[in-house]
Amino acid sequence: MSLQKKQSVFTFNIHLLIEFAFKNGYELTFGEFDRTVDQQTIYFKTGRSKTMDSRHIQRLAGDFNIFKNGVLINDAKTIQPLGDFWMTLNTDNVWGGDWNRNHNTIDETFKDPYHFEMKP
Repeated sequence: MSLQKKQSVFTFNIHLLIEFAFKNGYELTFGEFDRTVDQQTIYFKTGRSKTMDSRHIQRLAGDFNIFKNGVLINDAKTIQPLGDFWMTLNTDNVWGGDWNRNHNTIDETFKDPYHFEMKP
């Protein structure tokens, strides 16, 4: 599948996630959905990211600000229903709140529950 087609599927899935979120009492605002290599380098060097191979650069990842009852959510457990829903939309979808399930890694210290991506 071409990158453009993959981006199109990703965008459609994001639409479904937004709809699901609002129907289930969450409020979302956009965080970062596009990132330059220079910005990724800064994030990597400062530890904000664990990789230089970010899906944000390919426009296959997005971060949301996620609220419930007007309060910004800071834990993966509360966002879990969104992550679980995201994972049902496509076998290539990855949720940052559960990197171990998504990437078979052992680093449970790095959580990014606001992050939703699609493998290329």
